[in-house]
Amino acid sequence: MSRHVGRALLVALACGAMLWGCRGAPPDTQLPIEPIGGHVAAAEQTVREPAVAGAFYPGDAQELDGAVREMLAAADRVELPGRVIALMAPHAGYIYSGPTAAAAYAQIEGLDIDTVIVIGPSHRVPVTGVALPEADTWHTPLGEVPIDTEMCAALREASDLFAPNALAHRYEHSLEVQLPFLQTVLDDFALVPLVAQDFPAESCRAAAEAIAQVAAGRSVLLVASSDMSHYPVYEQANRVDAAMLDTIATFDGDAVFARDAELMGEGVADLGCTLCGLEPVVTVMEAAKLLGADSAHVIHYANSGDAPAGDRGHCVGYGAVAFCGAEQPGAAEEPAEPAATDDAEGAAGDAAQEGELDAEQQAILLALARETIGAHVAGGQVPSPPDDAPIFGEERAVFVTLHEHGMLRGCIGSLEAREPLGEAIISSAISAATRDPRFRPVTADEIDDLHIEISVLSPMRLVDSAEEIVVGTHGVLVRQGVRSGVFLPQVAPEQGWDREEMLRHLCAEKAGLAADAWRHGARLYVFTAQVFGEAE
Repeated sequence: MSRHVGRALLVALACGAMLWGCRGAPPDTQLPIEPIGGHVAAAEQTVREPAVAGAFYPGDAQELDGAVREMLAAADRVELPGRVIALMAPHAGYIYSGPTAAAAYAQIEGLDIDTVIVIGPSHRVPVTGVALPEADTWHTPLGEVPIDTEMCAALREASDLFAPNALAHRYEHSLEVQLPFLQTVLDDFALVPLVAQDFPAESCRAAAEAIAQVAAGRSVLLVASSDMSHYPVYEQANRVDAAMLDTIATFDGDAVFARDAELMGEGVADLGCTLCGLEPVVTVMEAAKLLGADSAHVIHYANSGDAPAGDRGHCVGYGAVAFCGAEQPGAAEEPAEPAATDDAEGAAGDAAQEGELDAEQQAILLALARETIGAHVAGGQVPSPPDDAPIFGEERAVFVTLHEHGMLRGCIGSLEAREPLGEAIISSAISAATRDPRFRPVTADEIDDLHIEISVLSPMRLVDSAEEIVVGTHGVLVRQGVRSGVFLPQVAPEQGWDREEMLRHLCAEKAGLAADAWRHGARLYVFTAQVFGEAE
């Protein structure tokens, strides 16, 4: 290998070799692989094979597994305020950015996640909008990951920003380098790989809305793949990246675009960009908000000058950030398998929902939900949860449903008890009013027109047969593979559905399954709910 190509490879590993779209990438950062031109037609691809194994990360499966596990073992587990809904992770060669990537992925190790949506910048091919894959499987030395082709199709239907582009994916490392970490920290998951580059803030928001729309009600993790400052000296890389991380921590996408323009306008020597995945980062931030995230937390920072092979005269920055929320809207983790019971025992458990609320307690919670929504929408201090009855401190699963002039206006909650009842009402009321991706946020002048309904759920139990489901008594969760959907007990009576009609709608419309999946292997879970609402 010549000295020039050897240096080129090291720079490429440190920064990701942005050949297209990075603001000011020098010509000698080309990775020595097959050149790609816009005129080359992408062959139909069923499996997306590794493109940078052996270069950006070890190509041998045993060596790769050991390297990833070693980096994860060295990473700190940070106490975060709630569920991780999204991450920002770097995409350079593992010898440079691997420890920072490990710091991000250590936070989700062992979580029950069905689908991971990874958005990265295009380094070698011009992309308009967001490039969808044309493969149905992604291969790394650690094995194969299925691509969630149904979610990809749903994104294409949701927005014309999304279109298939196999060429954009063929050699793109910004997505590929995330996979070995994901394969190590998660058990079974499907992948939605997206390539995005060079579109404005309004397109980020439109893409985010489409992503939130198709991800609602699913156990989904979002990942923004991005390195940070490119090529300034070590001290300037630290300064520029600290400023950008501080801005990302404000969880404001417009502020991130503004800070990028500000830093790029300072005339910092050799500064090619502040975030090579600027658009993916902002898109993931905005989608995470719609899916219930309400805070951003910087977990780790380093730059290539910190690595043994690094050059402090020309650095690339790496940041790990987690975007968290109390609960991912509508998402349900896999319910624990209940102990085997006969039908009589199961029915008795349904009938005896523990800890029923009396009329006075119901009124307190309805008033709490209304006061919470009003205060949050006005930008004020939300009320504290009640503490005048022990039941308000019990961990309970709840949903808050809003109607306006008889029409659904928002419905968000949790299928699993994670918070004390009072706190769960507060967080679900805020989410139902402002974070349901199907609706725009509630405004102050709408609050008087809202009708609030609360559902307090019992634990779930797996049923052996659909015949056990009692319409009007049972809420139902259907799950098959990576797909799931849920109806509260009141939905079927409100719609006038019998059991089979309810199950067909649940499978097809909520879970994205075949309408008869409930007859063909899908698991069904039931629960009851104490449902109460404001007086009409």
